[in-house]
Amino acid sequence: MHLPSLPFVVLDTETTGFVPRANRVIEFASVRMENGKVAEEFETLISIPEDVPPTVQVLTHITPQMLTGKPSFEQVRATIESKIGADTLIVGQNVGFDIRMLKGEGIDLSERAWIDTSMLASLVFPELSSYSLGYVSAVLKLRHDPVHRALGDVHATVELLGKCWERLQELPPDELRALFEVFSLSSPGYRRLAEVLPTVPAAKRPKWMLSGTRPTRGKKQAAGDRVSLPESQKSGVTLIEDSLAPQTLQRIVDTALAAKDPTWIIVKNLEASVRGLTLPEGESRVLMPAALLLDPDAAEALLLQPSFTSDEATLAVKVRWYRPAAHRDLPVHGEERAVWYGKLACTNQSETYHRQFQNTPSVVLIDHQQFLSILANPEHPGHRALSPNTRILITDVSMLEDTATRAFKWQAVLDHLRAAAEGRADLTGFLDLLQLWIERVRAFQDVRYLTSQDLETKEARVLRERIVPFISDETLPELPRRDLMDLDRILTPELLARRIAWIEQRQGGSQSVQSVPERIGPLLSSLLYEAHPTILTIPPGSSATLREILPATDLPAATPFPPFTLPLSIRTDLALDDLLRNPPPGKSVVLVGSRRIIEEKYVEYTAELEKKGVEMICQNLSGGLERMTAEFLAAPAPALWLLTPWGYEDVELPAEIVDRLIIASLPFDHPSHTVLSRRAAHYPNAFEDYFLPRLEHRLFRLLRTFCRHRTFQGEVLVTDDRLKTKSYGKRAMAYLRRFGNAEQDAPKAGEPQMGLF
Repeated sequence: MHLPSLPFVVLDTETTGFVPRANRVIEFASVRMENGKVAEEFETLISIPEDVPPTVQVLTHITPQMLTGKPSFEQVRATIESKIGADTLIVGQNVGFDIRMLKGEGIDLSERAWIDTSMLASLVFPELSSYSLGYVSAVLKLRHDPVHRALGDVHATVELLGKCWERLQELPPDELRALFEVFSLSSPGYRRLAEVLPTVPAAKRPKWMLSGTRPTRGKKQAAGDRVSLPESQKSGVTLIEDSLAPQTLQRIVDTALAAKDPTWIIVKNLEASVRGLTLPEGESRVLMPAALLLDPDAAEALLLQPSFTSDEATLAVKVRWYRPAAHRDLPVHGEERAVWYGKLACTNQSETYHRQFQNTPSVVLIDHQQFLSILANPEHPGHRALSPNTRILITDVSMLEDTATRAFKWQAVLDHLRAAAEGRADLTGFLDLLQLWIERVRAFQDVRYLTSQDLETKEARVLRERIVPFISDETLPELPRRDLMDLDRILTPELLARRIAWIEQRQGGSQSVQSVPERIGPLLSSLLYEAHPTILTIPPGSSATLREILPATDLPAATPFPPFTLPLSIRTDLALDDLLRNPPPGKSVVLVGSRRIIEEKYVEYTAELEKKGVEMICQNLSGGLERMTAEFLAAPAPALWLLTPWGYEDVELPAEIVDRLIIASLPFDHPSHTVLSRRAAHYPNAFEDYFLPRLEHRLFRLLRTFCRHRTFQGEVLVTDDRLKTKSYGKRAMAYLRRFGNAEQDAPKAGEPQMGLF
């Protein structure tokens, strides 16, 4: 193993949580390296006066009994400080977290030189799907034992640094020069690394640098036959019943390309959709949201900075190495995302963003939210690209209520505005007044709906007067100025009609003022249905239940796409505990009703499953979505992935990965949801006419997501006993069964409950 020729100490902590001072360090480990060799190892458990949370006990295998008799942090502080050293370079995986937690215990390393190996790995391993230590260790075959213990993590981090250093030896001249120049202007840790970079560059660009992009999530689907799309008309709505078939979108694109009529295809998740498509250049175009496009002028300004933070440095190197046009062309990781959105991304006014709407080809792909924003803004350049005879084909229409709600939302987030007000006494004074008004109106409520009386007070009038100069102040960045424009509209009493407006305070104290349309359908009718020929792909059997989206007029019967079914069983005799005690073979995605239940099952079953060689990945306990996805892909079978239905809708996996989708809980919306509860009040029977249809639509989307991921024999089990015990169960069960090509009833008395597997 080759390592940089400078002394450094690799450290790691295990903690009871993520908040310094509120949570405590319960284990510390370090390895001091000199001349590429281990000079000293150290590890210690640390006692704390409070209990260790059950989830932490399961994750780390550190129990309260193990901490009994161990030194307190106060007793071991001097030893830890001596092991770290006074001026030694600090190395760690996501080391910023460890530095913050140690500061909470009284050891302040915030001004020390440090290197984050996760950020370094994102530079030289662009092909990886995640940079979590567990995933990287599995893929790169690092020595990582025990996992989630401080010394085990330190050993893996040392080896990861060695792997990164090996790849740095493979850099050709231009890339090595770019790395040296940027790191020499960065934080102290990266400056030290720059001093020992290789002096002899490689002769050619290594294979791992050839693309510079993150890996696609898997195979592109063969399209099969084209589908039949209705002829264009002047305006109005035509319905098509969607299919579970993974190839449906490709077939739609191929049909539109063959027809040569100008067609805009609107999808919910643009980047995920495009990754699974074959799109001919010149005949089609993907219209990216501004925030996902790189602004060349902004990139040049970043690269010309006289100095860089650590996150700016790694992202600047990636920009120089890979010359990206969009976010998808880079392995953007960690806090680099804030740098991207704050310093590199296009805005709606950027020339690069506007240019993509010029000379559009016959077929265009764009996401729901961006398309709806174009419709609502006549000044948007996309308006000029839309001719009256452009055919609009919207997929994922059952999501249109939610995406339109976001597209037509007005929102002002106090934390964002406070950040923009740094150094500006005038804006700070205005925000102080705004916060006083918010506190008076909300009266300690987490959610407080605004009324016309709230907006007609003297305080509200003063706010409207004081906000005017900020809206026209071009020295303010675009995003805070947009928030202030939205706030002005929210505070205007005349604009409150037919909108839902409220003040919201989240758990961490973050406050916002928000407003959305009370009904979506009338807006879609005036902006879209009456202006363009529109084709909507809807879930099967939903033409009578999409009342928030479809026009009130009678529509012709929906044309169905060819049906697609899959093995589906209703197994209300199986409880979630049964599945966890006797896990099925292969890889299973298990949809659970809440994160609280997931946490309970994680605590109860992880140790037992580990003994059986079963890996269980749990939402909120195994990192973010990207990390969970990567770890599920890397996990050997049998493996279980527990997450909520709402989380699964956004999961991207390759085809032929998941053997089983288990719906353990029907995914109902929460009846007290801030917006949905208000919309539901318009219906005589809110549950049957609004919430139950939304359940059916979500079930279809979940099944379709699974069809993109399933193995050839992949099956669906629905185990929620409400299908049998509740009056609405028959309706939900009938809807599910229309997609099943095989069903197995519950076993008879005396038969093994898990005989299905």
